[in-house]
Amino acid sequence: MLRFSSISLLALSCVALLATKVLADELEDVTGDISPPSAEPHINPTSQMVSPQLLFANYKIEAFLLSVAVGLVASYFYGSRKNKELAMAWEKPISDVLYANFSLVGDGRQAFEWDSAADILFYASGRRHCKFVQGHMVLRARQDAVALINDLAANTQEKVEIEVTLSDGESSGFVFAAVPRKRSKAIGRDRYDIATFTKIVNNNKVSPKVAIFSESADVTTQLLESGLGDILADENTLLEELHVTDSPSEKPESHDFKCEKKLMAVIRLPAATAEGLAQFKEMLEFVFYLVDYISEAITLRPESMRKLGKAREEAYKEFTRMAEQEKQDALAKTLAEKRRIELEGVDKMSPEQRRKWEEKDRKKQLKKEQSKRVRRVR
Repeated sequence: MLRFSSISLLALSCVALLATKVLADELEDVTGDISPPSAEPHINPTSQMVSPQLLFANYKIEAFLLSVAVGLVASYFYGSRKNKELAMAWEKPISDVLYANFSLVGDGRQAFEWDSAADILFYASGRRHCKFVQGHMVLRARQDAVALINDLAANTQEKVEIEVTLSDGESSGFVFAAVPRKRSKAIGRDRYDIATFTKIVNNNKVSPKVAIFSESADVTTQLLESGLGDILADENTLLEELHVTDSPSEKPESHDFKCEKKLMAVIRLPAATAEGLAQFKEMLEFVFYLVDYISEAITLRPESMRKLGKAREEAYKEFTRMAEQEKQDALAKTLAEKRRIELEGVDKMSPEQRRKWEEKDRKKQLKKEQSKRVRRVR
């Protein structure tokens, strides 16, 4: 379950190889070159055997490398244990909310599943207005000293990512997002649904650190009235990101892509104190409150619905053309195969039968050409 990251393994391998090389060099310096014995060795009775002195000063590099290796191993086990303690602290509020909202949590025995020493997954299903929820707790890589230094330098926040797949046909389809303003340009560029359907909306009811993407004023107003506006107005809110969408986040590569309505949230993990746990639990409960609010409370005007439908029709034209082209290609392939089989049968006909078939086929082709001309005129 817990494993070394590739960075730590690489570091340990380098330390081991370097230590081996240095030790080999030291031994070579101590023993010197060994020349083959001569036929008549000269023996000096007064000579004495001089043994190398095993002083610590001769092995400073080895001691340093060994200390680094031991430090990495100790860091791995300490960091893994620390992350496990944190996960256990966060498991209770998450489990409480999941068990209160869903009939099946995890595998029925435990809520969390460890994906690595810093990544914990959870799953639940059996709730109104949604099919299931998937969650991912992202902790700092405390088990990996190199990655931990990188996390601290980049000020990487520990967080919980939640993705709720909403039920079909119970809510209007739209795209809405509330994201950190400093990341809004990248998100607006990289996400297909946001780039295709939304634009940034200026709203003085939310913090200036938050950017709102929306495609409908009705959606923006009603979502902010759910209590989301108050949360986004707080500059210290735990809610890092919120997405509601009915379109793929990445541009589809084929026409047979599946559109699912989803609610996605990113919640920052505060310090695991009693107050922090309570704040996090309250925010998680609000996310599932939004699931009900979107399905039951948001009602769009007919003109807004038409606008949303037209936008999707326009955006998906490319994929509609792809579907039509595939149908035409499949039909052409079927007709070509049918023609091939027909011609194989003609080869086996007698001359008289072949003459009659050719006459019949010529009339058929002439009729097709006339039909095409009529369609062009129309």
